[in-house]
Amino acid sequence: MKKILLFMMLTASLFAFEGAAVKVLAKYFTKETIEVVSKKYGSNGLKALEKLSATHGKSALGLMEKYGAKYGEEGLKLLSRYGEKVVANRASFEMVKHFGDKGFYLVRQFPVRATTYYEKYGNKFVKTTDKIGATRTIRYMDEAAKHGAEGKVLTFLDKFGQKGSLFLDKHWGKLLTSGFVLLNAESLINSAKNVANHGLDKGGEVVEHSIKNVADSQLGWMIGLALLLFVFFKYGFEAIVRVWRKRQSK
Repeated sequence: MKKILLFMMLTASLFAFEGAAVKVLAKYFTKETIEVVSKKYGSNGLKALEKLSATHGKSALGLMEKYGAKYGEEGLKLLSRYGEKVVANRASFEMVKHFGDKGFYLVRQFPVRATTYYEKYGNKFVKTTDKIGATRTIRYMDEAAKHGAEGKVLTFLDKFGQKGSLFLDKHWGKLLTSGFVLLNAESLINSAKNVANHGLDKGGEVVEHSIKNVADSQLGWMIGLALLLFVFFKYGFEAIVRVWRKRQSK
């Protein structure tokens, strides 16, 4: 009995929704057109058409059919909930489809940059924005893109999250000044590795000694920081903290 009552309540709610949508759509479309849409696309089609008609009037029908053909029932469902920005392009649709409200926030706030980075880096981009914040992630990537290093910055942030973000905050000015030498100049990082390759695989004590030798040498602070970043990738944030604390205590 309870299941029957629940079904009746849900059915009544659906009819009420469709009735409200029909009243709005009646301003632009005939009863016959609305019935065809209802039979072919269901409640999602009606609500999607209602959303579109608020902006496009009678032209909404053609748009709804186009979006339905391109993105299917799922596209109309998302369109009916979030609006037309969701189906502006494939990247927007995929972001919202996989990440819901989080994906739509990126589409709404950063329609061009978010979709561009999502097309290039996929789900890793959205997951990284969730770890350290969308504005911060995109700011880092925009700046790094000027030096062709946005992919490396994203990988760095994806791997280390908030700790990686704090590291970049601390060294961001030096990164920019050196043309992203820490992330983009493989030859410089290789030079740092070659100077200290005798100790990098033997643990924290030798790593500390290697960092000190390189940082204090004539190679200068760029090599030192490049090596520091290499150690960061290899041993993690805690290894850097241990080295720093030991040097401070001396």
